[in-house]
Amino acid sequence: MPKPVHTVQPEWSRVPPYYDGLYVGIDGLDGSGRTTLALALKTRLQSEGYPTVVVTPFPNTRTHQFITQVKHDRRLHAKSRHLLYASLFAMTTQHVILPHLTAGYVVLSDRSWLSLYARAVAQGLDTAWVRTTLGFALVPDMIIEPQSDPLSVSRRKLTVSDSLDTLESAPNRNSFEGFVEFQTQIHDILEGLKGEADWHLLNLQPDPSLEIDRIAHHIISQLEGSDAPS
Repeated sequence: MPKPVHTVQPEWSRVPPYYDGLYVGIDGLDGSGRTTLALALKTRLQSEGYPTVVVTPFPNTRTHQFITQVKHDRRLHAKSRHLLYASLFAMTTQHVILPHLTAGYVVLSDRSWLSLYARAVAQGLDTAWVRTTLGFALVPDMIIEPQSDPLSVSRRKLTVSDSLDTLESAPNRNSFEGFVEFQTQIHDILEGLKGEADWHLLNLQPDPSLEIDRIAHHIISQLEGSDAPS
C-alpha cells in the first residue's frame, strides 16, 4: 500500500509524493545496540523475502571517515558541525533513502532525524532552529529503540574505546561523568519525542531473538497492510 511522504517540516518539497516501502528509524543512545539490531533485522526480513537496506546519516564510508577527522577541528563550532551532519543526511535522504523506499524496500535507518535532533539540542542548540534545519527529513513509519540506560551505555563505550569523545560529553565534568550526563540529556530529549511516532522499545537482554521476531512480524504486517499485534 503506497504511503505518503511526510517530512519534519510539512511544507518541504515532496518528490516523490508516495513510496511503497517502509521507513524504520532505529534510534537510541550510543552504545545501545542500534547497529547490531539493524543488521539482525535486515537478515531476518531478507530471509522472509523482503528487500531490506540499512542506512546511516552519512552517504558512505569515506564520508564517515571524513567526519571523524574534521569534527574535532576547533574552527568548527556546534552550529557548523550540525549543519554539516544535516547536509550529509540530506544527501543520504535524496540519493539512498527515497530511491529505496520508492522501489519497495524496507529502509532501516541507523539513526533517523530524531537522533540528529537530540544530539544537537543536547549540545545546546535552539530546538526550533534544529528542527528547521532537519525539515527535509522523512518522518519514519515507525521508530525502534533498543532499551538502555545512560550509565550502562557509557560503561559499554569504555569497553571498546580507551577514551570517550569530548563532543559527547557535558562540559566542565570529567570524561566519564560528562558522557553519562550527555547521554542522559539525549535520553530525556528522545523521551519527549515519543508522541511524534509509532515507537517500539525493545529489550534485547539477555536473548534478543524473540524481540527481533516480534518487531519483524510487526514490520511485515505494516508492509502487507494487515492488522497484527505489535
